[in-house]
Amino acid sequence: MVKAEDNVTVILDWFLNASHESLLAAEYSGAFKRHGLNVDLIAPADPGSPPRLLAAGQADLAISYPLQLGLLVDQHIQLVQVGFLLDHPLETLITQKEIKTIQHLKGKTIGVSAAGDESLILEAMLEHNGLKLSDLHFIVVNFQLEQALITGAVDAIIGASRNYELIDLQQRHYPVSVFFPEQNGAPIYDGLIFVAQKKAANQPKLARFMQALKEGSDYLQAHPDEVYQKAIHDHPELGTPLNKAAWNATLPLVAKNPASVDKNKMRELLHFLLEKKAIQHMYPMENYIYEIHSP
Repeated sequence: MVKAEDNVTVILDWFLNASHESLLAAEYSGAFKRHGLNVDLIAPADPGSPPRLLAAGQADLAISYPLQLGLLVDQHIQLVQVGFLLDHPLETLITQKEIKTIQHLKGKTIGVSAAGDESLILEAMLEHNGLKLSDLHFIVVNFQLEQALITGAVDAIIGASRNYELIDLQQRHYPVSVFFPEQNGAPIYDGLIFVAQKKAANQPKLARFMQALKEGSDYLQAHPDEVYQKAIHDHPELGTPLNKAAWNATLPLVAKNPASVDKNKMRELLHFLLEKKAIQHMYPMENYIYEIHSP
């Protein structure tokens, strides 16, 4: 029996949004409390910073991306995946409506954000369709991906998410074509993952956190509207048509068993990164994943 509450600090990948709905469900359902946890969710000022803040001892967990973890481990940063939040990639390639196939992107202009590793995914998608990166023109548009597409500044954007930007474009009735990486030569991987310092991954409170998150995920699947209503009460910025649609679109992607990390997914992703020369080495799987067992 848990006698006292342990604090768990989680640095989010970005501002609180629908991708984090199982975390909110674990809080609202009392799962964190039942497991003796006081969980603090921190939104970072820079979405590229969470893993490095974690490595510097600023938190117990950070939400990151499998590609990012593979690159960081190759740089000898001692982080490991201990769970996952979403079991499917969120990235999409979105183009102007008249572009019907990826092959039609040859000679076109594509907008990319300054952050992220979208070029690796895009390269795989292009190669799968007989093109290469040099066949396209690139413009860095930072976080103005949608705006660049709508204004006609670019013919396509990479890195936009299927549970936000794509939905927003649809709600604006802006016609687009959409291509998913996992259907075009890119490996399938978890959309968002939990990482911990390798030396601290065996803390009992992290095992309790993952068990509570599983209970939160179960509660979310049974009571999605109830959790959403509590979320918009506490976070009014989530009470918009876009966030409501994003909430529903994200629900099928939420990890049912967050601690049950698929090693084969990670192994395929690492082979992909090695093939792309994005990493120099592929280490044993325990360098990337720590298996948490139920407390």
